[in-house]
Amino acid sequence: MISLLLAGYAAASAGKPSAAWLAQAQCIHRHEGPWSANTGNGYFGGMQFAAATWTAMKGPKDPAFTHPGDPAYPFSVPPAQQLQVAWLVWLHDGRTWRSWGAVGASCARAAKH
Repeated sequence: MISLLLAGYAAASAGKPSAAWLAQAQCIHRHEGPWSANTGNGYFGGMQFAAATWTAMKGPKDPAFTHPGDPAYPFSVPPAQQLQVAWLVWLHDGRTWRSWGAVGASCARAAKH
């Protein structure tokens, strides 16, 4: 299912993320959690965004931010929109995955091999 979501996002945003970027984003997502993640660890969604990062990138407000860790408030932003914000973070970070730490570095290296 994730590949269909990523393919749909790529088609909807021609000229934006490359296939390599989408493969790296998929790798990060596999390590981070479900798209609806609100576990109380301070990070949200399938790419584990900090609320401050999400807000800085102009992501839509989500009730999960005011109810961290509450299963009654899953992160409700659609996966395609989460990827769109991840793309903005990646660009902001100088076309790197540094905001995703070791997972981002690992996924970036794996895509180069």
